[in-house]
Amino acid sequence: MKRNIFLFATLLMVACSLIFTSCNDDPDMDAVPPSFSEVIVSPTSVPAGGSATATLKIKSMGNKWYKLKCTWTLMQHASEDPYIAKGESYTLEMKEPNFTIAVPDEAPAGTYTLRITKLTVEAASLFANGSPYGSSSIENNSATMTITEAEHPEDESEE
Repeated sequence: MKRNIFLFATLLMVACSLIFTSCNDDPDMDAVPPSFSEVIVSPTSVPAGGSATATLKIKSMGNKWYKLKCTWTLMQHASEDPYIAKGESYTLEMKEPNFTIAVPDEAPAGTYTLRITKLTVEAASLFANGSPYGSSSIENNSATMTITEAEHPEDESEE
């Protein structure tokens, strides 16, 4: 009987030590997403079919992130039937992230608002929610740009 009690007590101690011992295999959860103050578009006038660069100005750098995905929309407000284009871009640039905004060939000429609709950050470690992906914020998420008519090469056959 004493042997069974001793065996049970030993097993209980081993089980408790395994339960309460912290594991070193736990993933790091110290990634912090960056925050941005504004988006700047350059050039501000682009022909249909051309492209512009949207640069995000960093407010807070965050920690241990390395990839940023940007979802954006271009919207023309002046017409009765507003023209809307959407796209996604990625960057590995962490100091001043920038994205290429490809203007569709069929975009009518006019004034547009470029709006950053979503910023997703990827990190090597985990964010506080236990995911390698987190959301980033931007205070002023829109900029104005002008789209001009597509540039057509001169027809050289006319003489």
